[in-house]
Amino acid sequence: MRRLRPRPAVLAAVTAVSALALAACSSGGTGSGDAADPTGGPSSGDAAQCEPGALPTLTDGVLTVGAGEAYSPWYVGEHDSGEGFESALIYAVADRLGYAPEDVVWETVTFEQIISPAVKPFDVAAYQTSITDERKQAVDFSSPYLTTRQGVIVMEDGPYAGATTLAELDGARIGVTAAQTSLTLAEAAWGEDADISPYNAAGDGMQALQSGTIDAMVMDVDQGVAASTEYFPDSVVIGTLPDEGVVEQYGLVLDLGSELTDCVSQAVDDLEADGTLAELRTTWLKSDDIPVLD
Repeated sequence: MRRLRPRPAVLAAVTAVSALALAACSSGGTGSGDAADPTGGPSSGDAAQCEPGALPTLTDGVLTVGAGEAYSPWYVGEHDSGEGFESALIYAVADRLGYAPEDVVWETVTFEQIISPAVKPFDVAAYQTSITDERKQAVDFSSPYLTTRQGVIVMEDGPYAGATTLAELDGARIGVTAAQTSLTLAEAAWGEDADISPYNAAGDGMQALQSGTIDAMVMDVDQGVAASTEYFPDSVVIGTLPDEGVVEQYGLVLDLGSELTDCVSQAVDDLEADGTLAELRTTWLKSDDIPVLD
């Protein structure tokens, strides 16, 4: 079980980010008003309950965070680097909850551990986990911190590199990420009879794409941009799937009925309101110009 503690020099910058108050929000924002509704719980915590130092965490005075494999744009370097969207987000949330960077420890966990109803080895998890009604039966979610789209990645020298419409991908062997809404939107795009294969990890799907096992990989578009520019430079994101009325939002994950849920949601709401989330999206996510395939 790996425990990581943050590097103070890097994390000082993260704390500064959380103090930013920007007037405008990124187009990738979660919005306002009913934005917290997908969590199924209150959008703010009781002031006394959320008083710094009063949170009933697994270890007194420590915020334990669960995360999976560290990869860009969510984590740049190790989980505790403070760089990458979710790493910076966690330290900003921790700051709001009254935890210094050195009081945040990380647990490496699987996606199955995060969404299962079993007791968690963490207080909160950050693993690009989509908020769904089914998962809300097993775990709590914070207010959403990101609204995302599903990107389509193909090989640059492959037969689908020039595709600009869904129809041009008819007959392609499609890979999807099981952790996201990729399967639902892929079936909506190409029909339930399409050749679609789910992968537990996006990296597994990208390796299948590179080996020729599949022709296209569908995953979170920001993750796809990072994959095609950093890890699989011979691939390219050609577009995103239509949302088909399915709004995919990510939330931090907690135990079902956790006493921390309201306070974590309040922290996320505050970071949205003061512009910190918009700043993090602008810094780490680079998908605004990816077109929709229709």
